[in-house]
Amino acid sequence: MLIGIFLMRTENKPDLKNSYFESIFTNSPIGIYIVQNRKFQFANPEFQQILGFHAKELLGKDSFRIILPDDLAFVKENAVNMLKGERVAPYLYRVIDKEGEIRWIMESVASIIYGGKRAVLGYFMDMTERERAKEAMRLSEEKFHKAFRSSPEWMVISTLEDGFYIDVNETFLSTTRYGREEVIGRTSIELGIWDEPRQRIEMVKTLLEQGVVRNLEATFRMRSGEKRFVLWSAEVIDYGDEKCLLAVTRDITDHKRAEQERLHREKLQGVLEVAGATCHELNQPLQSMYCLIEEILEEKPDSKALQELKRQYERITKITRKLNSITTYETKDYVIGSKIIDLDKACKKE
Repeated sequence: MLIGIFLMRTENKPDLKNSYFESIFTNSPIGIYIVQNRKFQFANPEFQQILGFHAKELLGKDSFRIILPDDLAFVKENAVNMLKGERVAPYLYRVIDKEGEIRWIMESVASIIYGGKRAVLGYFMDMTERERAKEAMRLSEEKFHKAFRSSPEWMVISTLEDGFYIDVNETFLSTTRYGREEVIGRTSIELGIWDEPRQRIEMVKTLLEQGVVRNLEATFRMRSGEKRFVLWSAEVIDYGDEKCLLAVTRDITDHKRAEQERLHREKLQGVLEVAGATCHELNQPLQSMYCLIEEILEEKPDSKALQELKRQYERITKITRKLNSITTYETKDYVIGSKIIDLDKACKKE
């Protein structure tokens, strides 16, 4: 404002080329201009640089011509208020440079006496890069929020350490059947989302060490109690002043069940092949055993050993009939954690 004070105290137009303030006007990193009767009377090099005009193209020209028409009324109103002392803060508006490009300007003005007449001293800062960055950030955030809301995958933002839900998308709500008010501010552990809560604890350790988790296979529990198989991915983000995680969950339940059914069919096919081969191989010796038992029983009908042998033969025959009647893959616990086919459940009911 030192320049303004100097000019207000000067009755005649100052000789800027020879004055003490020449270096301030010339070397200022801020654009400085003087307008009188709407005409440019002075524009320092920085002002010329911002707009791309030479001094001869500006001096004596209408100062309003550089202002974007849509912003002209806004500039007039704020400039008048500042000149009256009713506004203190600089105002932001758009101008058009020599190349026709729009630039964002932060401006403040002061009333001065220049050459014995009232004039306006302006301070003119180029804020284009900052505004473009803000606009890019705004667009980026807008795109993120649109993607977040409309994603076909479950998406959540939650606190890293405690798992408090900060935001969830519609897919999460429609799949889990929770209402938004039931979720926000509560943790995934409270809601019982993780079928194995310890998995989340291990996941947090990985996130703290690596900052990202990709395609962790997990089981989530819905509000109804139904379990769904998912692939869970997350990364650490800064959300406000807190470390949070952005998680994307892909529901693979249908794929998982289809895979389980495929494995089930393959196992069943293997069982059927083995059972068929076993029955085929046993059939001939069993027939021979039957004939021999019957022949000996004719000679020794009271032999208890032969009677028991016949019962065991009949037992084996029933087992082979079960083997031939298998329709599903069912197992039961055996010894030391192993499993065997449960014939009573696997075969057709007679």
